[in-house]
Amino acid sequence: MLNRKKYLLLFAIILIGSLLISGCSTILFGPSGSIEITTSPSGAKIFLDGKDTGKITPYTLKNVSAGNHIIEVTLSDMKGTKIAEVKAYQTTNINIEFYSQITLSKINVLPSTTNITLSLGSTVTISSVTAYYSDYSSANILLANCTYSSNDACATVNSSGTITGISTGAAIITVSYTEGGITKTDTVLIYIRNTPTDTPIIPPVEDDIVYRALLVGVGDYVNLPPAPDGDLEGPPYDVNRMRQVLEQSKFGSLDTEFSSIVELKDLSATKAAIIAGIASTFSEAADNDVSYFYFSGHGSGPDVPEDTSTSYICPTDTLDTSSMISINELETELSKIPGTKVVFLDSCHSGGFIGKDKNKITISKEDLESYNDEIINVFSQAQSKGLLTTNQYKVLTSCHYYQTCVELYPPTEDPFGLFTMLLCEGCGYSGNYYADEDNNTKVSLNEAYEYIRNFVNYLGYEQDVQVYPNNSTFTIVED
Repeated sequence: MLNRKKYLLLFAIILIGSLLISGCSTILFGPSGSIEITTSPSGAKIFLDGKDTGKITPYTLKNVSAGNHIIEVTLSDMKGTKIAEVKAYQTTNINIEFYSQITLSKINVLPSTTNITLSLGSTVTISSVTAYYSDYSSANILLANCTYSSNDACATVNSSGTITGISTGAAIITVSYTEGGITKTDTVLIYIRNTPTDTPIIPPVEDDIVYRALLVGVGDYVNLPPAPDGDLEGPPYDVNRMRQVLEQSKFGSLDTEFSSIVELKDLSATKAAIIAGIASTFSEAADNDVSYFYFSGHGSGPDVPEDTSTSYICPTDTLDTSSMISINELETELSKIPGTKVVFLDSCHSGGFIGKDKNKITISKEDLESYNDEIINVFSQAQSKGLLTTNQYKVLTSCHYYQTCVELYPPTEDPFGLFTMLLCEGCGYSGNYYADEDNNTKVSLNEAYEYIRNFVNYLGYEQDVQVYPNNSTFTIVED
């Protein structure tokens, strides 16, 4: 089955709403309920499933179809979102308190944008710490209310934020501030030299990382029949969302940005162009670098007659499996790139790319104890050959190998894949990093996985996001 399931939002009046459709379902009708929406303070605009209702709080929306709906309210620069579970002939109460949602978003330490150079024995003191909040307000923080640490013995920092150079080298000073149970950090890079005219010191290795991305979104399929098995609407807009998320991400103590973000959309995303794009986008990658590959579009899996075990992603010129990109082909191209590869796949059957369609081979504890580390490593690599499951990869896929994916069409907004929308929302698309569970201004692979998985389960869709490796703390975006 090549299509990802399509869903349109159902409204009470068909002529002014949208129809709920899937790849293999007919129009659905059903009983309705009501949603009573209140906010503190009141007077907020109400949006239902992305559509402006024209109403302000407090207000009760009537004749809302039974099921889960997204309620969004906006007041000035503040925004709140909740899921409303509507039951037939019942009223669901939703209350959003804007003031209670004001939380610490980040801190900014000065001096920070200009690196500091000290001679041995000299000192410099942090001049200011500014806190920024979710309602876009800010406040100056007393230095005594912060904590300080250094990652290297060449510099020390005391409880007042005074930094002293004690040996030549480079050090990162970390400043932390906690409020309302949320801790945010910022860093200052310090160079210590014998004298101010010494040769500049090479920055720490963590700041030498180069980030690059190739984003592919295929909505137009030249050889496939009309929808639902042919064209998709969401993928080009999915790419736009991913670009925004990556563009605003800044890594490490120097706020390193992506050096390049390349897009391939619709008819330009042929099989040859995607493979060539991987080679050209990441041609200068080094062992320390991180390379992102994102795909949104049709996927094909084990129910393809020609192949009962391989998953594929489908370029615009897809005609049969020979014109698709298989697990082996994608892994072959990505494995040529040095460094770490971060892969996001929003397509049906995509779990097959990390071996979710394979019977796992297990080794007993006794057998493992009889092997040395080198043999175990070789064995693991052999089992992972052709899959995106070696230590080079950090992978999220939108579903299991046997599942299809949901695409949504809000009436007043651009369409999107459910997986991509949740990934982007969790990683700062709307300004808040909802997936950042530990509030360290970073979203790890596992945090993104848990956020998407929990939200999809809450909404009731049968689409199980997959991850490799499990419980990974690898940072995929950073505020």
